[in-house]
Amino acid sequence: MLEDQNPLRSQIEQELLNSEWFQKFKAWGDLLKTLKTEVPLTQLCKLQWVTSSDDLLIHCPNPEIREALKQQSEKIDHLKGLAQHIILKHADYPDIIVSQSAPPMD
Repeated sequence: MLEDQNPLRSQIEQELLNSEWFQKFKAWGDLLKTLKTEVPLTQLCKLQWVTSSDDLLIHCPNPEIREALKQQSEKIDHLKGLAQHIILKHADYPDIIVSQSAPPMD
């Protein structure tokens, strides 16, 4: 097999698969897939993961979808996974923070 012929490649692949970054990437992919399955209206939106803050922005195409997703806030919050915040966005309206991680307890 090629793996046996190239142990360095195998080692690098294993390190990548076990890396914190890759695990986080997989978790975000699972979150987006679950959100689109459990809350089908999100399929009509642009979902944006902000890596610097671990926020998920849901860009709603119109006010009606924004409002319908607001009505499902509890369900969306339950699915948040790694997201620090889940924010509904629409250009003509203020942002709605659907989910916000609790601050760490001292």
